[in-house]
Amino acid sequence: MFLTAHSFAQSAFRLGRMVIPLSIGVILFSGCAKRDETYLTVQMCVHNQEGVKHLKDMMRAAADAENLQFVDGSSETSENLKATGADKALKRDPALAINVGIKGTGGTFVMGGNLGLPPYQVALGFGTGSDPAKAHQLSNRLVRLLSAKWDVETVPQGKGVFPMESCENGAQGTSEFPAVPGTQY
Repeated sequence: MFLTAHSFAQSAFRLGRMVIPLSIGVILFSGCAKRDETYLTVQMCVHNQEGVKHLKDMMRAAADAENLQFVDGSSETSENLKATGADKALKRDPALAINVGIKGTGGTFVMGGNLGLPPYQVALGFGTGSDPAKAHQLSNRLVRLLSAKWDVETVPQGKGVFPMESCENGAQGTSEFPAVPGTQY
């Protein structure tokens, strides 16, 4: 269901010379079984490293609240991008790679990343697995929580994720988010 960081890096390396935005749905979800296809994709600009940390903390809190598993493969992805030389093709610091997700029982998932996008733009894809009601409950709550902090855009079904104008050129906006322990999920 989840692409490994190695597969993520190999995809980046193969496509690295083509400087085009990549569809997160294609990159992150291409290995999913039909039952695990995404039913919703959203994107947002988190503006800076503090925003990335806050996104991860919010996803971790959402996973904990639903008794699901939060997964952060960002560091491993960064290392694999460096090891394969894909960081040179991407023309940016691989330490900015974001590769996060939430795994649930029965194949429910949320997977997010920024490969092929501006460094602080993140796309999240949601999959139902065998429990659509639980998956929709998770996506509704998580999107509502994220929307309180950022401008979250829904990507139309069948369309790829493209760089957001507000996130182009590595937007470095300020981040004035409260600490995560005060975040209500």
